[in-house]
Amino acid sequence: MQTKDFYEEKIFSKWTVVILIVFIAIFLFLLFYQILVGPIGTNPAPNWFYMFMFLLFWGVMINFSILTIRMTSRYFSVGYGIIKHSILWENIEICYLDDVSTFKYGGWGIRMAQVKGKWRLVYNVIGGSRIVLSLKKGRFKKFVFSTRNPEEVMKIIKEQIENPRSVFCD
Repeated sequence: MQTKDFYEEKIFSKWTVVILIVFIAIFLFLLFYQILVGPIGTNPAPNWFYMFMFLLFWGVMINFSILTIRMTSRYFSVGYGIIKHSILWENIEICYLDDVSTFKYGGWGIRMAQVKGKWRLVYNVIGGSRIVLSLKKGRFKKFVFSTRNPEEVMKIIKEQIENPRSVFCD
């Protein structure tokens, strides 16, 4: 059975990109400096190390620059690039706005944190409102994600968990 999206949101995280570009520029500078001017320090890192770090940060920037929220008739999904987390509608008990500080989660991106004795899986961006999904089963009892449209997203989620397949039937 094929499912179609009935809601999709993409959040571009400009601050994540800015922060990672700084690291990309540093490693690119160090690589070219060592190639063109000479070794850095008395025990220099090999050129491949600077190239590897440049490529690593470039890949991380590409993957983590956009948070995608997708809802279909079967599941709810949130992901950064190739790293996604999907939850079947039947597994969601309730949803509500998150009032926990981002710093309690340890920052932005994909995080795991314990709040009030329960583990949370968090997908968040700098400056975004967050929604908490309370789950019936699974390793994490709470799933938290950022959204630019918290009221609209919570309305859709509540409709889906109260009336499965009411928003879109395929």
